[in-house]
This record gives sequence, C-alpha cells and structure tokens, in this order.
Amino acid sequence: MVLCITPGCGVKSGNKEGISLFRIPIVVDKNGESYKQLTEDRRNAWISQISRHDTKSKDILKSERVCGRHFASGKPALLWDRYNVDWKPTLNLGKKDYSKEPDLQAAAAKADRAKDRDQERQSLLKQQQQREHEAARERAAKRRKLKESGQQVSKIDFAASSGEERLESDSMTSEIPDFQVQEPPEKEATTQTEEPGQKEAGSQTEEFDYMFMPAGYQAPDQESFDSDARVRFYTGLPSYEVLMVVFEHVSSHVSRQTQNLSRFQDFVMFLIKLRLNVPLQDLAYRFVVSVTTVSRIFSYWMVVMDVRPKFMISWPEREQLWQTMPMYFQYAFAKKVTVVIDCFEVFIERPSNLLARAQTFSSYKHHNTIKVLIGITPQGSISFVSEAWGGRTSDKYLTENCGFLEFLVPGDMVMADRGFTISDSVGLKQAKLTIPAFTKRKSQLDRANKRDS
Repeated sequence: MVLCITPGCGVKSGNKEGISLFRIPIVVDKNGESYKQLTEDRRNAWISQISRHDTKSKDILKSERVCGRHFASGKPALLWDRYNVDWKPTLNLGKKDYSKEPDLQAAAAKADRAKDRDQERQSLLKQQQQREHEAARERAAKRRKLKESGQQVSKIDFAASSGEERLESDSMTSEIPDFQVQEPPEKEATTQTEEPGQKEAGSQTEEFDYMFMPAGYQAPDQESFDSDARVRFYTGLPSYEVLMVVFEHVSSHVSRQTQNLSRFQDFVMFLIKLRLNVPLQDLAYRFVVSVTTVSRIFSYWMVVMDVRPKFMISWPEREQLWQTMPMYFQYAFAKKVTVVIDCFEVFIERPSNLLARAQTFSSYKHHNTIKVLIGITPQGSISFVSEAWGGRTSDKYLTENCGFLEFLVPGDMVMADRGFTISDSVGLKQAKLTIPAFTKRKSQLDRANKRDS
C-alpha cells in the first residue's frame, strides 16, 4: 500500500475515488545539460511544494508518491510544459495561509489567557504541595507521638476523634433503623401508668425471672460471711474481723443505699466483683436485683473505696522500718531495703480512639492495659501506688515520672525486677538499686550472685 507523501493528505493506493498517485520526478543526466537542468528544477519544485523536512533523513522520496488531488487537472503536466499550473503540485498542500495580517489583539488575549492558566496551575500546584506538606507533617507528628512512651490514663483521650472513625460510625448508624434505646428500668423505678391489674405480656422477660424465685431463697447477708475461709474466698480479706473493720470505716461516708439491699450487702457485692470478677448478671441473681442496680452499686462504691482507705498507703519513716525489719532482710541486706517495687497491668476494653488504643497497648500482654507501679515495704504493707498509665509505658519511664523517686533518701535500697533499668535515676537520689543477677548464658548463678540477689 502506497500513501501520498503530502502532509495531511492521507490518500492511499486502491482508493475508491479513483485518484491516481504519481512518482516524484527524478534528475535525468543522459539527454544533455539543458534536459538535466529542467528535470532538476522540476524535482526541486516538487520537493519545495511538498514541504516535508524529513525527506533527507528518512530517504522517502524514492518510494513515496503524490496523488492527483494536488493538481488542477488531476495529474501533473508534461516535463516541457514548464509554465503549466500542474507542472508542480499546487493544491491541498497542507500549508497555512500567511497572506492575512495577524490579529495582534487576539494574540495578546490568547497569551493573557495562557498566562492566567499557568498562574492558576501554579497556584493549585502550590496549594496541593502545601496540603501534602501539612499532611506529611501531621503524620510525622502522630508517628512521633506514637513512638513516645505512654501517658497517664487521666491524660489519654479515649473518645473517638478520628474523622475516618466518625465517618465509619455514621455510615454504620445510617444503616440502622431509627428507633430509641431505653435502659432497662430498675426494680424500684416506676413504669408507665397503666390500668390497675394490667401488664404487658412483653415486659415479662427472662432477665427478670429472679422476681419469681421461691420464697425460701435469701440474698447473702452479714450472717453468710461469719466464716474466715468464706471471707478470704469471696473478698480476699484475711478474716471476718478485718472485713467488719473496713466496712465500719467506709460505710459511715456512704450516703447512697439500695432499697432492697443493706449497706453491708452493697459492700460485699463490690468486694466479690473485685475479687472474683464474676459477671454482673451473676451478682444480680445472687442478690435478687437487676443488672442495672449492680452496675450502679459497683460504680458508686468504686469511688468511695478509692478515697476512704487511701490514708493506709503511706511511706514509712526509716526508723519504723528498722524497728520492724524482718530477720531475713536484716541478714541479707542489713536493714537497707526500703521498698520493693513492681508494675502490674489490668486489662481494659480496646479504645475506639486510635491514639488511645496505641498508648494503652501492651507488647508484653498483647492486649490493651493500664499499668500501675506499686511499692511494698519489707514488712509487706503497701507504701506507694502510682497513677494509672497506658500499657505501652515502660517500667523505667513510669518509675522515673510517677513521683516515686521523690520519696527516696540517701542510703535507701530499692529492690526491683530485671526490667527496671533505673540504677542511674536511683543513684541521683544517693540510693541503690538491687535487681536479680543475670545468668549471662550460664546454666545457673554462682554463689556470689545468689548471695547478693
């Protein structure tokens, strides 16, 4: 298939219009000098009219053709008819007509529009780069914040603040039918006004089956805990006497009381939940109340038990420690031990806030937790309890930032586990840190390390 060489033409051999294709004239030098000059002039005229700049680089003049659309008669004139209009291609050559004078105003307006488009494009590009820079800076700040050690639980925002989480929650709630959720009423609460002797059949659910228990059942009361073994099992306190002492100390500052339970039963219910972590539904069945009542009792007594016994946690004076120091500590450490510290973690529900979720995730427990530093004296009494911190907080960071070091005085000895690498911080208080010796790839410790540990 042969194509017309003229730019923008597109006529090819075998077309339906019957347009013929003609070779580009060649230079003939065998018929004399004048004939050679004539053929050379015609060839150059054809090439000039075609106006192709790649004729030499691509060497296309040997095979390409020019169609009859570029001649007035549909074909080129004879070689000797030099002044014929078809002696060279003249029509449909794809050239611009430069005979018209340029419109300077239109050109200036076009240039202004191009300039405005370029400025707008530059402005949009600058805004996009600024937004990307701010987003990158925000991501970097979040990464730095995630790499920081944990914070106190009181300073952690557990509320869902992420835009993605809000959109996700909105999309989830939009699919839920529109209805109102009401909390289950307490036993003491009054229901909607109804005619006497009438009840809705749907209100008698399985949750309130305890209301129809046999009359012989009685909720645990003070007489149920007269055994020391039972007190230790359900409450964790050593004896019934200690239970009553704690109750008398706390109950005088309790103003709220459930209608169907005594204050002692509320107190015992709270201790059983702390000790055994039984489900709220189980406590509701035991004490013949609703689950809502159990939840409110536990929340109320949690605040009371946090405030009232706090005075029992006190840092003893050194003379008091020396006078009651156990013999084993006196033999091993010569009355130098002041406190034994360790951290414990409590599992919590996974927060909806991503940052709070990261700050409370414990790599040791593989769960979201809160961490508390606790210190006990050699006699076994609790002398220090820190604020609750996020589970990702290291033992070293928590110890150095919870205020524990402020209680140390020169000459004190602190016993801790291997994870407490706080010897420098303790040394700044002129105290000493004692931790178990490391085996260092040995099967067991030598005698000197055993004695010192």
